[in-house]
Amino acid sequence: MGDLNAFCQKVSSIIRPEWQLIPSPQSEEWKQKFKEDVDRYLETKASSCDYGGAKKKKGASRIAKVDLRSLSQEEDFQLSCQVTAMMEGIWLEGRKKIAAIESCNKNNPLHLDEVVSYARRLRGTTYSPPENMNTHDPTRHYEVFPHYHFLGMPSIAEMHNSRLFALSKMSQHSSAPRIIFEAVSEDMQRMVLECATPGAVIHYQTSRVNPEQINPHTGQPTVYTTAPAVYDSSKKLNFRVTSNKFTVYAWSTCEGLRPSEVVQSEYMPPSTEVAEAPKKSRFSFFLGK
Repeated sequence: MGDLNAFCQKVSSIIRPEWQLIPSPQSEEWKQKFKEDVDRYLETKASSCDYGGAKKKKGASRIAKVDLRSLSQEEDFQLSCQVTAMMEGIWLEGRKKIAAIESCNKNNPLHLDEVVSYARRLRGTTYSPPENMNTHDPTRHYEVFPHYHFLGMPSIAEMHNSRLFALSKMSQHSSAPRIIFEAVSEDMQRMVLECATPGAVIHYQTSRVNPEQINPHTGQPTVYTTAPAVYDSSKKLNFRVTSNKFTVYAWSTCEGLRPSEVVQSEYMPPSTEVAEAPKKSRFSFFLGK
């Protein structure tokens, strides 16, 4: 009952009592008032179209004041042209809206299954990525797709360079892990690996360069690389702050997805300890539970 009272109050606030005095559009009073308004409007507005470029007669401005039944054929035609020029745009716009409403009423509502079925049929005829440059040769695809008529038979290189192709690759690959070095204390650091893909397994590998030991075959400092290992978040990978510079390589795997790309991160000791780090030759992870 409260909703009904609120509705009545809303209607009362909108409707004005003087609206009851407005005559019906079918009554003679309303038609006569409409004719007077049109005549008054034509007195102040000139026609927007030039029909034949003929000069108006001296009595042309007084046509609107003359009774329509007493107009000559020429005056009647001129007045009709003026009214048409004024009403043509409004009438055409109204016809378009009426046609659109009628078209919507004739159409049945779409079902989701029909939309999906149509999308699958359309998928078989559209292979061109946004970057495809072939927009002028409609016959290039005839040998491969003789029954389809569309521009743009892309090459393999164009398809691989497409943004859509890149997005499809992202959905099929596991996310690349993040390598984080966080401080545990003033003397210790900890390495933490994270991956955004649920259920992913993170693999990592470390390498360091020993500048004091030279490889006799290459003449370059010796590089020590550890074997790939599976990251266990329950174990703490701690190392000393003064450890020599080393590089961590990490990648992730997940069932049903392709392995992620290999990411790397380099640890640099603090600048005050760089000079002493090569002498200490310290590099080791302290594994703890």
